[in-house]
Amino acid sequence: MTNKTTIDRRFFMKGAGAATFMASAASIPAISASAGGIGQSSSMSMSYDLDEEYNRIGFGNFKWDMINAQYAPHKVEVPMGVADMDFRTMPQITTALKKRLKHENWGYEAPPPDYKDNIIAWNKERYNHDVPRATIQNCLGVLDGVTSILRTFGKPGDKIIIQTPGYSAFFLIIDGERMETVENPMKLINGRYEMDLDDLKKHIDAGARQLILCNPHNPTGNCWTADELRKLGDICIENDVLVIADEIHCDFVNKHAKYTPYATIGEKYAMNSFTLKSTSKSFNLASHRTAYMFSDNTDYMKRVVEEGHQRFLLNYVGLLAANTAYRHGAKYMDDMQTYLDSNAKFLEKTLAERIPDIKYKVHEGTYLAWLDCKALLSKLDAQKMAEEQNAYNIENKVMVTDFFGVESIKHLDAGDYVQEWLVEHAGVNINAGEHYGKGGTGYMRMNLGTTRHKLAKALSNIESAIANI
Repeated sequence: MTNKTTIDRRFFMKGAGAATFMASAASIPAISASAGGIGQSSSMSMSYDLDEEYNRIGFGNFKWDMINAQYAPHKVEVPMGVADMDFRTMPQITTALKKRLKHENWGYEAPPPDYKDNIIAWNKERYNHDVPRATIQNCLGVLDGVTSILRTFGKPGDKIIIQTPGYSAFFLIIDGERMETVENPMKLINGRYEMDLDDLKKHIDAGARQLILCNPHNPTGNCWTADELRKLGDICIENDVLVIADEIHCDFVNKHAKYTPYATIGEKYAMNSFTLKSTSKSFNLASHRTAYMFSDNTDYMKRVVEEGHQRFLLNYVGLLAANTAYRHGAKYMDDMQTYLDSNAKFLEKTLAERIPDIKYKVHEGTYLAWLDCKALLSKLDAQKMAEEQNAYNIENKVMVTDFFGVESIKHLDAGDYVQEWLVEHAGVNINAGEHYGKGGTGYMRMNLGTTRHKLAKALSNIESAIANI
C-alpha cells in the first residue's frame, strides 16, 4: 500500500501471519532464469550484454524510485509497470553525449544535420517505409504530437475513438483537450484480439471523426496485419475519420509476427493519416522527451504546424541521442528483440508449468505482456475485497494524489486490489487491466523489458505468494 494511505491490514493478510507466509514461500523451489529449458538468454553471444544487472535506483525514475516510494514500507523488488527498460543505454549514445558535454556552452542549437536522413534510413531499411522528409516534424513525445493533431482537427466536445483495452494515457490527453473518449472494444477470438468494425461504425455514425490507432497495440501486443488495417482504413476514409497512428513500439516485434506501418498499406490510407514515432521506447530514451511525426498529406501537416503546437527546436541532448541511436542502433535493436522474444517465451512456459492461475500466450509486438489473471482475481475474491476497501477508504477519508497533484478518496478496482496484493506479498508491481478501458477487467500488464534474472525472480515471488493464499 502507499505511504499516503491508512490501511486495514486484514484485507491483505487474510488471517495469515507474515511468518506463516514467509515459511510457506521458502518451501517452494525458486524459478531459475533457465527454467523450462528456454535458457537464460543469448545475450552473452551478442554485441551487448543484456544480462547485466544495471542499478537504476536513486536517480529519480518513475519505475523504481517512485513506485518504491509509493508503496513504502513494502519493497518492490521487481517493478514491471512503467513502460521503460532496465538495460544500460547503448554505448554509442553515451559516447556521443559525453563528447558534447565537453563543449561547455548550451546556447540555441539546430538539430543534427543528418537527423532526418537517419529517420528516413531507419524506416526504409527496416520496414521499407518511405517517410516523406518534408513533413517530418518534432514533438516532445508521441502523446504531445497526438495532442497537437487532436487540437488541430477537432474542438472541445468532439468524440475520439480508442480501441480498447488501449493505452491508458490516451484517455488523459483526450480529457485534457476537453474531448470525449469513445471506446471501441476489441473482440478476443481464439486467443487473439480483433477489431470490432461493426461497433466502430456505430461510433462513427454517432459523430466521431478521429481515431487513435495503436500499432503495435498497447497493451494487447497486436501487430495489425495489412488486411486488418485496410478494413479499418476503408471505414475511416468513407466516413471522413482521421487516423492517428501511434507506432512508438514498432521496433519490438516477436519472431513469429510482423509490423506493418499504417502509411504503407496504400496511398489513400497514407493521405488520411498521421504517424508518430520515437526512439524513446526502442532505445529507452523516454526522459529525453524527443519524438517525431509525419504524414504523406502535406496539407494536413501544414495545418498542424500552423494551428497545433509544434516545435522546430527540441532538447538538443535528446535529438543527439535519437540521432545516434538511428545511426548506430541496428545491431543493438536486433539483439534487444531477440532477448525480449526469449523473455516472452520464458514467461509463457513458466506460467503454464508453475503458475496456472495466470495465463499468457506470447504476444506479437511491444515488450508488454497482457496477462489473463481472472483465476487469480477469483482466488483472491478481488472484487469483494476491493469493495470492502473502498468502503473503508470513504469512511476513513483515505486519500491519494494523482499524477497532476489532485487529491481524491482512494478507489480500488479488482485489478488495483490484485496489483497492491502482489506488491505486498510478492514484491512485484504490474498494472491493473481496468486502467486500459473496456475489456481490461481480469487482465494485467507486465513489462518484460528487464533482465531474465529479474523476470525469473518476479515469477518465483508470484508463485510463492499464490501458493500461500
